[in-house]
Amino acid sequence: MVNRRLAAIAVIDVVGYSTMMAEDEEGTHAAFKAHRNDIDPILLNHGCRIVKGTGDGYLVEVSSVVEALQAAVEIQELMAERNASVSETRAMELRIGINLGDIIFEDDGDVYGDGVNVAARLEGLADPGGICVSESVRHQVGNRLDVRFEDLGDVPVKNIPDPVHAWRVTLDGHTAPRPAPAATGSYRLAAIAVLPFDNMSESDEDEYLTDGITEDLITALARYPDLQVLARNSTFAYKGQAKDVRRIARELDATHVVEGSVRRSGDRIRVTAQLIEAESGHHVWAERFDRELSDVFALQDEIVHEIAGRVHPALDRAEGEKRPDRPQELDVWDLFIRGRWHFNGGTKDELMEAIPLFEAAVERDSTFVDAYTFLGATWFELFIQRWRVEGRKPIDELAEVAETLYRIAPGEGAAAGMLAMVRANAGDFDQASHLARNAVELAPNQAMVVLWAGGAWVRTADFTDAVEWLSRGWRGAEHEPWRHVIATNLAFAHYLEGRYDAALAWGLQGTSAGPESLQAWAITAATLGQLGRPDDARPYIGFMMANRPDLTVEQFARNLRWRRQDDMDHYFNGLRKAGLPS
Repeated sequence: MVNRRLAAIAVIDVVGYSTMMAEDEEGTHAAFKAHRNDIDPILLNHGCRIVKGTGDGYLVEVSSVVEALQAAVEIQELMAERNASVSETRAMELRIGINLGDIIFEDDGDVYGDGVNVAARLEGLADPGGICVSESVRHQVGNRLDVRFEDLGDVPVKNIPDPVHAWRVTLDGHTAPRPAPAATGSYRLAAIAVLPFDNMSESDEDEYLTDGITEDLITALARYPDLQVLARNSTFAYKGQAKDVRRIARELDATHVVEGSVRRSGDRIRVTAQLIEAESGHHVWAERFDRELSDVFALQDEIVHEIAGRVHPALDRAEGEKRPDRPQELDVWDLFIRGRWHFNGGTKDELMEAIPLFEAAVERDSTFVDAYTFLGATWFELFIQRWRVEGRKPIDELAEVAETLYRIAPGEGAAAGMLAMVRANAGDFDQASHLARNAVELAPNQAMVVLWAGGAWVRTADFTDAVEWLSRGWRGAEHEPWRHVIATNLAFAHYLEGRYDAALAWGLQGTSAGPESLQAWAITAATLGQLGRPDDARPYIGFMMANRPDLTVEQFARNLRWRRQDDMDHYFNGLRKAGLPS
């Protein structure tokens, strides 16, 4: 039996991709990979199911033609903005075609049929940077979006027996803009990728020291609100690889790259560092530092100040003076970087190894902001994973760390974000919302801070802010082990607004990124329940029950604290519809 359904299909394709690949294969692939990191959240926030993500485009299915067209408009606006900030040689333009029609769908998720073929032909009719839709889409959308349509009439297209009645979409009365080449010297928020420094020491045991210096540079640079610093796991994915700086920069969508090496000999350390402008490969700055090992903190600050000053003229050394003092004893820092080494492992055992190291660091230096930050992040991960710790409650430990950190460093985004989550969980919703706003103002480009703020906003029913900032966090946490928490919170935000297609799209992302995350499976099950698909929800409920055989909706109620009782009832209703016992 052939399985059919009516659906909106969007085909998205890069203009001139084959020619670009012939000229620069690795660079073209890397550039589109970077664009996709921004395009994916747009599609997911509109409930689109990405059927295929090809090397040069997408095949997307969505139940609503309005959502499909809105996503297409946002994607073209995004690409125009991104292309305006790069040279003409790096600009990429997309064509998008959208059709509403009958499709054949397979068990593996693939789709076929005339509905798909027509969408592909419409994509070919679109202008570079533009959108072309079928008559059925034009009729369904009507006047519900702030766009205009230009009638192209019946257009004969290849391999379709009858002509296709096509419409060109115009935005605010103008055809979707073809971006102009970036002007020389035009400003773009600097995006810095700090690549793992090379360990040049004779002992492999100094690897943790080298990684620690790299990670400290990432953390310190991320404190500048006008710098976008790629997350640690994004750049550490290249550790041990041959460093083609320009290729890596294009894959990460970075404007600048920092690389270097560390050599330890006895009590002395030599660090080399260089700052490279990604597009041209020009070395903006390079320096070699020879220090006593006890001066490692001053050395890091010097490197950070030089990089920040070179990348953005408005940032000078005075900014560094606003940051809390670093610990003065090297063994404190040694405890910290060893703890962070375990934290990055992500498993419960690794997190439990990290806790005593972070706790020892803050016991020896009660002003060590970064150690408190990672100690709180460790307890947060244990809390959201619902991992039990003998003799200690993760949420209570998290609350204590958050209160301490905010007391000693109220100007740190991490302090405000962590406390926002704690206050929301305690039911102090107004204060939580205020702290979340403060957190993203202080650290708009730190994914963990954005996660804490967005999670607090889900609980305070500030769903617009939650979706905006969590989507931004998703882009910045591509390789982080806790990325599934961002997807899960986005699923909750959409679910509680009744946007079930978007909730399902993000829920599936959550279960994929965090296959052991109970909440990701739960929100996906609840969404399928609300969509009237209890059979599809059954495997998700089965997974939850296999992990917690005594689990009930009532037990879930004990662990959640949201501002609005209606939101909690809404969620629990979805779980009941999905088959979770009351």
